[in-house]
Amino acid sequence: HKKQHPAMRSARRRVHRSGQLIICFKAGAIPRVKSGLLRSTRRFGEAFTAMPEAVSEPLAYLERNFGLKHVKPLFAEEASPGMRFSGIRRARHMAALVMSESASPAQELRGFNTVTLDAGQITPALLKKLNASEAIEFAERMPVRWLAAQGGDPRRNAQWGLHAIGWYDCPIPDARGIAVAVVDTGVDANHPDLKGAIDSYDHGKLSAEDIVGHGTHVSGIIAATAGNRVGISGVSNCRIKVWKVFSDKPEDGDYLTDGETYLRALRAVSDSGARVLNLSLGGEDVSKTEELLFRRLVTKDIVVVAAMGNEYEDGNPVEYPGAFPGVIAVGAVSSALRRARFSNTGSHIRIVAPGVSILSTLPMRKSADRKETNYASWDGTSMATPHVAAAVALLLGRRPKLGATAVGMALQRRSKRLSGMKGKAWTDEYGYGLLYLPNLIK
Repeated sequence: HKKQHPAMRSARRRVHRSGQLIICFKAGAIPRVKSGLLRSTRRFGEAFTAMPEAVSEPLAYLERNFGLKHVKPLFAEEASPGMRFSGIRRARHMAALVMSESASPAQELRGFNTVTLDAGQITPALLKKLNASEAIEFAERMPVRWLAAQGGDPRRNAQWGLHAIGWYDCPIPDARGIAVAVVDTGVDANHPDLKGAIDSYDHGKLSAEDIVGHGTHVSGIIAATAGNRVGISGVSNCRIKVWKVFSDKPEDGDYLTDGETYLRALRAVSDSGARVLNLSLGGEDVSKTEELLFRRLVTKDIVVVAAMGNEYEDGNPVEYPGAFPGVIAVGAVSSALRRARFSNTGSHIRIVAPGVSILSTLPMRKSADRKETNYASWDGTSMATPHVAAAVALLLGRRPKLGATAVGMALQRRSKRLSGMKGKAWTDEYGYGLLYLPNLIK
């Protein structure tokens, strides 16, 4: 790439979304409406007219002083009856709170709301005041996550990564019974190398098209059809469930997550039947809401694999979700099996995989920022991560009863030590070593 794709910027990005908060209210603070009565305007009226002042006052304060625009229940599964109060802003806000408490799918997800203020209004002092409120468990900025890919060398199109991880050196288990979730920029579900692999595609309020191509590239690394005389081979033959969570238009030159869509997708993955979650994305802001969702995923024995990030030359920041407990953080190596110059290092790194000049699928249609179509080679910890996610699918295909903790231990114990580790069992550049299938699935 002579011209750098917006999704592949290496400069430091914003860490949170301007003007947007997540507010989690304490258990029991918001009146509940029984599920069967959620569509009753009368019952809603009773609930929010009885709203305790400790709940309503923080929102009234935001309305008076910070340009409160919207309040939305983050995890509610039903639409509000909303309602006939649509012309009354305060009523809409209170109805959203009732929905967040009454229509969320699990007790630990109740009381979460997204709050939109005038841009630039969120200050440390405001967060401190909200977090001191009697009815609020915590208030935090909406985190931003970006992609962990950059342009690769189009001349190095051999699938060297499959050789490096020993794909050709061992029998490959059947993983058709395993679903891998890909939370990304979407997918070209009609790509000839992906047609049989896409099990489901949820793009929500976003367009179905993968404008960036990143999610299609990641999906191809995981499960492009092998042996079909077309294009490339993916690491596994698992099924893929895709959630699109990135906006179609760049902001400040970057493609960024739509915060609500991203968090809701993480919640949906936990109930989707997927055994593995691939997250080729990251950001610097720590979110309690996001961390809660990852605890739920791990509790449900879903193996979460995330990118270390590509900002080593821009300060080498700690990036999330890779740094959350229980998440398998993946770094990138080149064909020389040395750490890629861009690959972040840190105490949370678990394993490395091929991430330089990785050939994979791209959407068949061009977009404004992407002239490549069908196939291209890209770099990034974004490309290393799906190698590991697909390898986990293979391991689970062979040993389906393994839990997430056992899978993580298998990855680190059966990785291949590299010369750059200088004889150590673990380093902050390589983790426990290189993903190596002959060891992992023996």
